Amino acid sequence: MRLRRAAVDGGLVAVAAAEAWATRSLGGPLALTAAYAAAGALALRRRLPLTVLLATLPALSLGYVWLAPMAALYTIAADGGAPTVACARRLLRRGTVPLPGRRGITPPTAVTWGGAAAVAFVSFFPWPWIGEVDWAPAATLLAVLLSALLAVAPTALGLLTASRRELAARLAELAESRERERRLAAERAVERERTRLAREMHDTVAHHISLIAVQSGALEATARGDEARAAAGTVRQLSREALDELRHMVGLLRMPVAGGGQDAGPGLAELATLLAAAGPEVHGDLPAPGRAGCPPPVQHAAYRTVQEALTNVRKHAPGARTEVTVRLAADALHVAVRNAPGGEEGRGPALPSGGHGLTGLRERAAALGGTLDAGPEPDGGFLVRATLPLDACR
Repeated sequence: MRLRRAAVDGGLVAVAAAEAWATRSLGGPLALTAAYAAAGALALRRRLPLTVLLATLPALSLGYVWLAPMAALYTIAADGGAPTVACARRLLRRGTVPLPGRRGITPPTAVTWGGAAAVAFVSFFPWPWIGEVDWAPAATLLAVLLSALLAVAPTALGLLTASRRELAARLAELAESRERERRLAAERAVERERTRLAREMHDTVAHHISLIAVQSGALEATARGDEARAAAGTVRQLSREALDELRHMVGLLRMPVAGGGQDAGPGLAELATLLAAAGPEVHGDLPAPGRAGCPPPVQHAAYRTVQEALTNVRKHAPGARTEVTVRLAADALHVAVRNAPGGEEGRGPALPSGGHGLTGLRERAAALGGTLDAGPEPDGGFLVRATLPLDACR
């Protein structure tokens, strides 16, 4: 952008100098000097527009150069007059004192049209050193038209440029406002859907799980055998844990989209309890409790990976020996759940399954920048392995 402006300014100075050279025979040495000075002053038209305009007026009055004052006047109008007002304040040494203005006329507007009037006046007024002045009606009319053209044309073009720039800025602001409204509308739609899901989960799933917890508690109290009583107690405990997690999820769903304030959910510290509840066939190699350096979202993803893998083992290979390995490296958390082939004798009725568990785990790992692989082993077992980067949430 700066290079382009420098090229434009350099080209304008060169054209103005060429005009001064082309009209050298129409004036004396003083007029030629003033014309070259006006051409050189155009290099500062962006920084000192009012000073440059004043520097071009002597060349306009002494000779026949038009390009330099027109370019200076265009710059004042295109900049909206504000830099010119600042320049005028510096020249008048008035600091930040506002320049006087009439009702409906701002100082930048007054400076813009004041500069145009100065160019028209200097161009039309019959200065004595130009020569004998012809006051014939036709000559006077031509002088008026020429002076008006020199003053109004660059001013109008500059004002048009300023208007286009302001319009582009307004359009960009409008587009940004619409994009912001679109994002807010999308967030409101997401919040409404999340609220609906939270309500449905609370009204249906929580109701049925609560019934399971109540019925299992009653069964535990009335069961005669120790084994039946222990199984009922396990069901009741699992139901309570499911209700706690469901309440946690309902709370997360009811939070604003950009909100915060709740933890990510169970993490590495709860893995030992999860493995203990899975049965004696599940063995784990877990990180030391309280080890720092793993973000909560990564810990929660690891917990859900192990939980879903153990659920699949109970569904498809009940009673199979299962090894859970969780290792915290310098850059990632590695999770592996490997189970041996399951026997047919432990299988119960087929549980309902949507087939979305592993898909959800892959999506969860991908959201953190990690990967998840799952597939059968050569011995008939199954392996679920996830790699979760630690820097994804930092």
